[in-house]
Formats: sequence, C-alpha cells, structure tokens
Amino acid sequence: MIRFTRSTVIGASLVLAATLGLVAPAYASGHHDHPRQHGTLLQADLIGSLTTDAPLFGVNPGGVDWTVSSSAVKVGRDGRFDAKVHSLLVTSTQSNPVTTISASLVCNGALVDSVEPVPFDTAGNARIKGTFEVPDRCLAPAVLLHPANRVGTYIAASGVA
Repeated sequence: MIRFTRSTVIGASLVLAATLGLVAPAYASGHHDHPRQHGTLLQADLIGSLTTDAPLFGVNPGGVDWTVSSSAVKVGRDGRFDAKVHSLLVTSTQSNPVTTISASLVCNGALVDSVEPVPFDTAGNARIKGTFEVPDRCLAPAVLLHPANRVGTYIAASGVA
C-alpha cells in the first residue's frame, strides 16, 4: 500500500492549482489555437528530376534530366506555400524550354492539391506562391513541380540529393 505524507499531498495540490491557474484563463478567454493552424508542414530543398528516377506518387519524371541551383519550398500547416526556384534547367542544354511551372502537394502517398501555373523564365527562375488544401492528417508531405500544369510529370521535387 502506498502512503503519501501530508507535505506530498499539499505540494502536489499547489502544483496542480498553479497549472490550472495558468491554463484555465487562456481557454476561458477563447485565445487557444488549434496546433495545426501554425507552424511548418514542410521545408526542403528542390532537386531536379532525372529520366532514371522512379515515378513519385504515380507521377513520372520529366523526359529529360533537370538540374537546379539553391531552390527551396516551404508549406505551412495552414496550406500557405512558397517556392523559390533558381536555375531549374535542362541538364544537357543548360536552358529552360518551359514557359510556366506549377506545383502540387503530396500527403499520405497521393497528390492532394495543386496551384495554378506561374511564369517560368528562360534562366529557369520562378516564384510560386499559393495555398494548398492540406488534409487534417498529412503523412510524408512532399512537393512536386510540373512543367505548365501537367501534373502527370514532375521536373523537380522536394528532398535531398
């Protein structure tokens, strides 16, 4: 049988009272936020696709090899998306023949949402911003970049080379 001393019970009661005193006013005032509303879902570098890469989430790599320089993506838990694309170029020609680029979010092994295409200059630079619809549960998030809005092909993906 476990016995508690009077000082142990009083100490535990004081800790509980202090905790409730700090937490209860926040909930009573309505100032508590759902943890999913803030923070980062994904932050990663971008990697150009190779013709030898495997399909990712049912999406095939581009028909030529692509290389990319210092590019990154960030997706917030609220779905806000920002991609900074620098020098995403066809490896063999060091050029970009594509005029627009779009992006898709992958969660739970499947594409869940895409953003509209944005201009993609001949130097391989673009800035893609938008908002994805993020499911309540998003396991293994990833971002794929597509030429134009061809979501069946990716020319870059989030990850590490």
